[in-house]
Amino acid sequence: MTIIIRPYKQTDRDAVLHIHWETGFIGKSMSSIYTNKKQWAKRAIYYVNKEPESIFVAEDTTKKKVVGYVFGCLDDTTHNAAREMIPEIAHHIFCYPFMNKKDKKFARNLLSFIWGYLVGKGKLPKEPKNAGHLHINLLPEARGKKVGSKLLKTFLAYAKEKGVKTIHADSFQTRLNPNTHFWEKNGFTEFTKAPIDYWKKYYPKEDINICFYVKEL
Repeated sequence: MTIIIRPYKQTDRDAVLHIHWETGFIGKSMSSIYTNKKQWAKRAIYYVNKEPESIFVAEDTTKKKVVGYVFGCLDDTTHNAAREMIPEIAHHIFCYPFMNKKDKKFARNLLSFIWGYLVGKGKLPKEPKNAGHLHINLLPEARGKKVGSKLLKTFLAYAKEKGVKTIHADSFQTRLNPNTHFWEKNGFTEFTKAPIDYWKKYYPKEDINICFYVKEL
């Protein structure tokens, strides 16, 4: 495998959204718990539509295949993730009667999670202010080969050149996927962490935390 890191191109869109799907379930394919690939892709729409210049991809030049990406947002104030969840919530409410069994379970999980936070049963960790953020994902074939670190290094250099002072990333921590070492190795420190039950119905015996990591540039 020969990997190069390069800026995103519009022709990469399908490949990037495919990786987004294949890594959406705590690093595993969403296909095990959900069937609506088009709906899941909407979680990535801000990045590919509004800030594609802040995306970098890892390409396996031998296979001419994109095997990883880093999405970026240089200013959190331009991207309100909570507000962008409203159409997704509406979709799962109004389309619920017409969904298959698997998607109904996913919808119930999503809506019960959101309801829990609305009524104060859960608390999300505090995010850094005046910062940018990133999301990084790799196909299984590209993991353990320092591809993620190369993507991260490229994005951080880009963000620093653009005048960004602070970058944060959020990550699910589980016994199956602790991933702390990756962030610490790349100069990030843990900012906040809190238990989260988003995937609890699928991993009932697993303690799952959402953690925000931060790095000053």
